[in-house]
Amino acid sequence: MNGAFYCDATAVKVLLPVTLSLLVSIIPPLLHMLPEATAFSIEQPKNGSIHSSNKPISVVLDLGATTGITKVSFYWYEEQEDMLKAFIEEKLAGVTTDPPFGANLRPPQAATGIYRLLAVAELENRQSDDEEWAVFDEVLLHIQPHGSLEEIDFQTNKPLKFGRASAVRVYDQLDFLGKFIDLPVVGRFSDGATRSIRSAVSGTTYHVDDESVITINKNGRLRLVGNGATTVTVKNNGVEKKLDVLVEVNTEPNQPPLADPGPTRTVYSGETVLLNGLTSYDPEGGSLQYSWSQIRGSKIDLLDPDSAKARFFAPFVVEPRLFRFTLRVTDIQGADSVPAVIDIMVEP
Repeated sequence: MNGAFYCDATAVKVLLPVTLSLLVSIIPPLLHMLPEATAFSIEQPKNGSIHSSNKPISVVLDLGATTGITKVSFYWYEEQEDMLKAFIEEKLAGVTTDPPFGANLRPPQAATGIYRLLAVAELENRQSDDEEWAVFDEVLLHIQPHGSLEEIDFQTNKPLKFGRASAVRVYDQLDFLGKFIDLPVVGRFSDGATRSIRSAVSGTTYHVDDESVITINKNGRLRLVGNGATTVTVKNNGVEKKLDVLVEVNTEPNQPPLADPGPTRTVYSGETVLLNGLTSYDPEGGSLQYSWSQIRGSKIDLLDPDSAKARFFAPFVVEPRLFRFTLRVTDIQGADSVPAVIDIMVEP
């Protein structure tokens, strides 16, 4: 053949299906290796990472396919903090206006436990009265106090008295059993900071001598169960503190109500979203008071947060984004429900 190209028709018929088969098996993995168009996101620090309260945190953003960003604002919130009641100026950690909009942020001095770092971008020519854009990402970080714990204290009267035992009603509606109270537990640290250590993530544990009087969960949520006296013991990192509790309330049975904000939903930008808590109920059949709060996503304007039906306008997003709300209901005798969560996924 003297080097001339020779093509056998039979060989082509055999090799062609084999070649196509190889391409089909090879191309999909190669596609997965190609860079994808990413969303605006916090690349560093990683979600769930641990940081010291006295060291700045380097924040690296991936702008993804989002264009027209003019500035990014950063905010610190406690994990379950109600954004609707927080003053946004007090939560602002910093603002950057130079691409790629990274920052060095110091955690709040009083931070301990799980905190949410929220990054919110502002887009050029995309902010108007009738089109609110929400370009953001958030990560949950575990903040550890720099100083050592020196003392535990309760920011309340000592002993803690409820009902007729108390000369001053420091809490509302405490005449009936079933009421929940978030016990104010703080720690004083060697770096001079006073921090809330109520939640379990801060390392705090609780013990109640007599659970026929009160119960308390791992996050310091105290519930009135019956009349009598008991003692709460709080421990954290080898430090211990006791609080005497006296309950003298109306002994009429009262079961706490149940909050029901509905199931997880997906909505689209620009929609009016209705949060409906009407399926919440009181076992005794009484009327309820409602309280909605927002604990995830960029802050939105929630209309009628103290009614059974709250609503908001879904912001415009460039990629699907999660907004999380909680509902707590209270019966006419003052007993509270455990907060219930609903997630709203907003899509473009």
